[in-house]
Amino acid sequence: MSGSGAIRLTFEYQGHHIELIASEHVDLVLPGGQGVQQGLAVGLAPAGPNEEPGVSVSYRVDLLNARGQRLHSHPLDNPVIEEAEVPSADPDRPFTHQPVSQAKGRFYVLVPALAEAKEVALLRITVKTHTVARYALGHGAEGSGS
Repeated sequence: MSGSGAIRLTFEYQGHHIELIASEHVDLVLPGGQGVQQGLAVGLAPAGPNEEPGVSVSYRVDLLNARGQRLHSHPLDNPVIEEAEVPSADPDRPFTHQPVSQAKGRFYVLVPALAEAKEVALLRITVKTHTVARYALGHGAEGSGS
């Protein structure tokens, strides 16, 4: 790997099995500079077969050095398409979402081409969500004060 440009990682998935099938150098500069840690994106996704509803799922791609230390982190929303938008018979809601029976596809990730990067790690992150509290809106705030 060179120390400039970017690496395009190509992943293929079938269900929750994900495989890196290609990595190639591309001549472009990524925003944010090399080695910049990016924030973690968490998106609500349908629960997998062994998960409860209300579980957030995100992925992250890390570039690691020869000692396994993280050099760069790239957050991803769930790249595994588990639902499809389909036409509905309801005229008020012309489209609906249905689970995909055989999730299969490909996705791409751009990471900086760091000379010291020796490995790519793909991490699947789940966080169970729960309600902390619920509050009524629209009562008591208007017209008070002054």
